Amino acid sequence: MAQPEPLSVDDALDRLVNQFADPMAFFRELVQNAIDAGSDEVEIRFAWAKGTMVVHVDDWGAGMTREIIESRLTRLFSSSKDGDRTKIGKFGIGFVSVFAIEPQAVCIDTSREGEHWRVLFDDKRSFSLIRRSEPVEGTKISIFKPMSRSEFERFRGRAREVLAHWCKHLRGEVRLEGELINQPFDLDLPCKVARERDEEQIVVGHPLDWRSFAGFYNRGLTLLERSEAEPGSSASETSLLPGIAFKVSSAKLEHTLTRDDVIRERSFDAVMSQVRELAGVALSIAVAERLGATIRALDPFTPEAITPEQLAELEYLWRCFHHHAIGRSFHASSFSQPMFRTVAGASVKPSDLIGLRNAAVAIGQAPSPCAERLSEAGTLVIWLPPSSEYGPKLLAWMTRSCTPIAQWCTATPARDAGERERWQPLITGVEALLDAWGAKLAGVELGHLDSADPTIAQRLAISQREFGEATRVAECGELDTRLLASKRVVVLNADHPTIHDIAGLAQREPELAAYLATKAFLLGARLDAATDEALAIHTHALRERRRAVER
Repeated sequence: MAQPEPLSVDDALDRLVNQFADPMAFFRELVQNAIDAGSDEVEIRFAWAKGTMVVHVDDWGAGMTREIIESRLTRLFSSSKDGDRTKIGKFGIGFVSVFAIEPQAVCIDTSREGEHWRVLFDDKRSFSLIRRSEPVEGTKISIFKPMSRSEFERFRGRAREVLAHWCKHLRGEVRLEGELINQPFDLDLPCKVARERDEEQIVVGHPLDWRSFAGFYNRGLTLLERSEAEPGSSASETSLLPGIAFKVSSAKLEHTLTRDDVIRERSFDAVMSQVRELAGVALSIAVAERLGATIRALDPFTPEAITPEQLAELEYLWRCFHHHAIGRSFHASSFSQPMFRTVAGASVKPSDLIGLRNAAVAIGQAPSPCAERLSEAGTLVIWLPPSSEYGPKLLAWMTRSCTPIAQWCTATPARDAGERERWQPLITGVEALLDAWGAKLAGVELGHLDSADPTIAQRLAISQREFGEATRVAECGELDTRLLASKRVVVLNADHPTIHDIAGLAQREPELAAYLATKAFLLGARLDAATDEALAIHTHALRERRRAVER
């Protein structure tokens, strides 16, 4: 069998030079090497003159002796970093990445232990070692590359993006043309928790768009950032937690040789265990506290005065706590925080609801007569905006039984004696007709109907067990003639335009008006030919009786 051709040094170097998908990743490698050398700051500057760009990367670290230069900088695969977890660049191949941009020359000035050196690389990657007479603090790298002015501006802009991505959380100062690019190790989220111990930093929170995010760093240097929004990624990946964004910086984390992932082994699993712990109960407590503060801040409570921003924050927080509720990752102390309001404005805590698992809980959007009647009957009417998706879900989880207030209706009395007097002929006529028919009737009343169900306003009448109670919409058309049926009050809708016309007719023909109103009430329920015939016969009889009296 033919043996493969041995890999030449040039081939090996070419592969290392082009190991990263993005040639601009050399900035990350140089900054990483500077941090490994003990520098607390790195300065990057650009210059352009006469068709040549110069990139300066300066650090104030330990520098290099001749032995280090010859055994590590200029020899492939030689690294003192292997096995040292205080160094990120385990493989000792970072510097060669600078040749990915095909520079014309690279100059390195460095000093250490009384030795001062300059290393010059040409465009063929050959180097010369030159002794310097003047010392330099740390290591100063200059990269030369011919390009046009427009190419230079594009390069400089791209360099800013690369450095901002890879170096934004480094604890040392990284300056680009005098501007500090470091950012706090944090997540810009409304609800989050953080922990720092043993040089390990973790911050977790719930993203506003609910897309999972995972960021892994070593001493703040970016190793990997992954988002659910990225093509081909999903929350099912081991590095992503559903509904959670997190960043973790740990010396236990290492990137792969190609720098496109984090090594997944025991140390990685230990770090992820810490992330999951923080994203559980600790984050749920923070969510509950934030939700409680938001609910309390609604004083004085007026639903119509709540701003879109407040509504959005409430929905976000309800969704966050629902996430912990269904995952059972919450602490009992959270139940002492207010998470809802009644439509009347009272704060409601989960502990108030847990004891109501077998009692009635309704959802409303604003104070109303129907909400008042329900509250008087012992039903807790919770305010939730109509646009909310997770408020009702969280409430249902806490109560196991809650209904929209639109499933209920009520009636309020006539506004004054004059109004009732004008309707009296129709009220008397309907009562007489229903009695003659044999309905189990507790009376007929004039009322102004109230319900979040818009179909109630279209009804000419409803029935209730007691006038003014909260009645289920599904039951408000009931009226029976059977012996054991319960008596009900028929309430004429004082605001319906058709029944206004019928009330006017009742001034002249009360029996006919009563017949029309009763048919309209029974329509769609139990009005059939036999019932209609019986009502017509009773109407005629009542009318003849009245006319006989009048004669």
